[in-house]
Amino acid sequence: MKNTRSNILSAARELFEKKGFAAATTKEIAALAGVSEVTLFRHFATKRELFDETLHSCLHPYTVEEYLRSGVTYDLEQDLKHIAYEIRDNFKKNGPLLRMIMRDKVRDSDPEKNLRMKEHHMKNNLHAYFKAMRSAGVLSVEPEMAMKFFMTNITGSIMKELFASGPVEGDEAYFDWMMNQVVGILSKEAGKDNI
Repeated sequence: MKNTRSNILSAARELFEKKGFAAATTKEIAALAGVSEVTLFRHFATKRELFDETLHSCLHPYTVEEYLRSGVTYDLEQDLKHIAYEIRDNFKKNGPLLRMIMRDKVRDSDPEKNLRMKEHHMKNNLHAYFKAMRSAGVLSVEPEMAMKFFMTNITGSIMKELFASGPVEGDEAYFDWMMNQVVGILSKEAGKDNI
């Protein structure tokens, strides 16, 4: 029973990525999963429910939020690099599905709302982290500005990679360099040089 559900989710992901939500049919998904369409509907009441669960299974658990709640070391460089690489790896791993959502503009769907809600929770936790680092005297700027600066740099780099027509030479080196710059700008020691 569990394998059947997993097979359906795997087939759904493959077809949603390839064809988009609207074009992928439950009949095709069932055939690819090796089950009947009736069996598919025993596990998922609607195509929308199947899509929601497919997206949820790809992007959950959202490890950054968990790290911010219980894994931070309060070493600015170590924490920010851990968070940045977790976000980047998650987006890269799920790139085709995320591109499909953006391409098809599956707006106001539960998965898109869930993604925005997860992003909101993560930003709240990140803001709390930056507040704690500011209070500890490690952060050179206001927590809100630090969060915006960090997220803008990370998401900008990730989006460039996600929508590039192919692998871009030097992306890995650029991301490493960029993270060193972000940490340097946000750290209290570097901030003294800029005052």
